[in-house]
Amino acid sequence: MLDRISSLLARVSPWAIIAGLAYAAIFVEVDVDAESMAQPLAENRDLFFGAAAADGHLWFVGQGGAVLAREEATRQWQRTQLQPVTNLQGIAASDAGVLVAVGNGGRYWRRGVGEAWEAQTLPVGDVGNKLLDVAFFDGHFWIVGEMGALFRGDAQGTNWQRLRDADDVAFNRIRPGPDGSIWIAAEFGRLLHSRDGGATWTETELGSESLQSIAFAGAEGVLVGNRGQAFHSADGGASWQPIERFSAEHLYDVLARPDGWLAVGDRGALFAGDRAAAQWRALTPQGLGKGYQVRLLASRDGDVLVGRGLGLLGADGGFRAWPEAVR
Repeated sequence: MLDRISSLLARVSPWAIIAGLAYAAIFVEVDVDAESMAQPLAENRDLFFGAAAADGHLWFVGQGGAVLAREEATRQWQRTQLQPVTNLQGIAASDAGVLVAVGNGGRYWRRGVGEAWEAQTLPVGDVGNKLLDVAFFDGHFWIVGEMGALFRGDAQGTNWQRLRDADDVAFNRIRPGPDGSIWIAAEFGRLLHSRDGGATWTETELGSESLQSIAFAGAEGVLVGNRGQAFHSADGGASWQPIERFSAEHLYDVLARPDGWLAVGDRGALFAGDRAAAQWRALTPQGLGKGYQVRLLASRDGDVLVGRGLGLLGADGGFRAWPEAVR
């Protein structure tokens, strides 16, 4: 008898379980706590690649479409994720507050004052179509990227015009120089500049290592690139002299400071140089770590390091992670 009952239960119990699950799916209401699912303002795994400042606001963009915004007066932060999701490489802001962010796949995002973000695509190829940098100066937005991508837009981030044909070289950074000049730090040691608003370009080769960034302070200029390569100009870019190598790491950005220069790169590389760019010293503030840093941004609180997370280098030389709640 027991054997017959056990056999019957074995046949019935699976169907009873399935029926119970079906009942729960239809009639049982699941209580979801929306607040517990809220995304944190920042995470330790965040990677940031670009930054911009305008009118008392700072913006940082990076992996997975992340945009962090900070109001300097109130020190309040806000996080947004742009769609479609892709890595964002750079962001720029006009004097009027128009924002343009660029990323992979030839995509850029525009946000006018009081408007929502809107995604667009520039006419680039199917291969090597990453947009690497965007800047605002001389009343225009400028975008550069892989395969010689070079675009100029108006002050509203619209009406884009391609200024050069495709070329097998990555344009890494575009920045203004003295007397209205425009400079592009590029792959394979190539340095491009224009003195007529981008109508024509002059190209110089400075070694074979990729040049990553450029900055000017008046007629003084500094270029940085891979394997610690760096150059200095004292005549507004008319000539460039190699700087005695002070690091073996890739250097990704350089920032002009009131008293000299700041450079960052791989493995926590952080260096300060004098105005003549002749003497450089390593900075090792506590808490910086060995993560890479790819961008520098001046703020009212100090210089912001952008890369594997965000961090603030204060005037006293101290370093702390941003936003303050992270780590």
